[in-house]
Amino acid sequence: MKYLHIAPNEKFINPFINFINRNFNENEHLFLIIQGVSESIIKIPRKKNVKKTSKNINSIITLIKSMNKCEKLFLHGLFNSKIILLLFLQPWLLKKSYWIVWGGDLYHYKFRKRNIKSDIIEYIKSFVIKRMGGLITHIKGDYELARAWYGARGKYYYSFIYPSNLFKEYDLSKVEKDNGVKYIQVGNSADPSNNHFDIFDKLSKFKDDKLEIICPLSYGDLEYRQTVINAGRKIFGDKFNPITELLPFEEYLNLLAKVDIAVFAHKRQQAIGNITTLLGLGKKVYIRDDITTWDFCKEHGLKVYSINNFDEKVFLQDIPEDEKKRNIENVKCYFSEEKLVQDWRKIFL
Repeated sequence: MKYLHIAPNEKFINPFINFINRNFNENEHLFLIIQGVSESIIKIPRKKNVKKTSKNINSIITLIKSMNKCEKLFLHGLFNSKIILLLFLQPWLLKKSYWIVWGGDLYHYKFRKRNIKSDIIEYIKSFVIKRMGGLITHIKGDYELARAWYGARGKYYYSFIYPSNLFKEYDLSKVEKDNGVKYIQVGNSADPSNNHFDIFDKLSKFKDDKLEIICPLSYGDLEYRQTVINAGRKIFGDKFNPITELLPFEEYLNLLAKVDIAVFAHKRQQAIGNITTLLGLGKKVYIRDDITTWDFCKEHGLKVYSINNFDEKVFLQDIPEDEKKRNIENVKCYFSEEKLVQDWRKIFL
C-alpha cells in the first residue's frame, strides 16, 4: 500500500474508488472509510482495498499504523475532529498529507459557531493545515482562502477530484417535459447553506407562470427539509416538487436533464458537481457572484448568471445558443475522464 485515502462514506466516494481501481494500480491504494452516511443508504463497497473503520481500539491502531506506513496520505474532506487530532499528535505525518478540500471543511472557519471548544479545534486544525504537503481542489480561490485563514503552505494541486464532476453525454431529445413549462431547480440539498427561502422569495414573482420547482432535499438537515417543503408548497402549491430520496446516479442525471434553469444561492463554494453537470447539459445556471465558484466558472470559460444581482425580466428567458454551446464544449474539455486521470497521475508522482 503506497497511498492511503481516509474518506467518509459519502456519495462521491464509491465512484472515486472505482475510478482509481480502473485507472491505477489498486494494490497501491487503500481506502479507509470513516463515518459518513449510513450503510443502509450508501453501501461501502466490498473490495480488497477498502476497509471500514470503527471506534474500537483495534480499528484505531490499524488506522495509525496505516497512516505511518503509507507514502502519501489523502484526506477526503477535513471534517473529522478525531482524524485532525491524530494528525496533530503525529506531526511527522503532515509533510506527506494532502487535503482534498470539499468546501464545508474550509468554510467552517467563517461560518462556525464560536465558542471555546470550536476555538480549540480550529487551533489544532490550523496547526495541521499549515504543515500539510499539499492541498487539492479545482477552486484556486479556495486554496487562497486556506492560505489566508489557516496559513497553509502546502503545494497547490489542481484537480476536479471526483468522477461525479465529469462531463456527461446525454441525449436531451429523450427528455419528457410538459409543453410551455419551465423546470427550475432550487439548491442541491437540505442544508441551510442553500438559502432556499431567499430563492423562493425571488421566484414567488413567477408563481402564476407555467413552471415546476424541482428541489433536491435528499440529504442534510431533516427538520430544515420539512420547513423548506412547507414553505415551497405554501408559495408554489402543486408546482413544488421536493426530491426527498437519494436517487441512483442515472435517475438524478435524468432529473437534471429535465431542468431549464438552476438556482444556487450558497454563500460559499458548494454544489460544483451539480453546476458543472448542468452547464454541460446546456442549462442556465444562477449562482452568487461573490464566491469562489463564480471565479472558477470565469476561469473555465463557463457562463453563469448572478443570483445576487437578480434581473427578473430575463430570468425565464432561454440561455442564448452560443453561450449554451460554449458551456457544453468547455465542460467537455475541462471535465473529461482523461483529464481527471492526468490530474491524479501528477498528484501521485
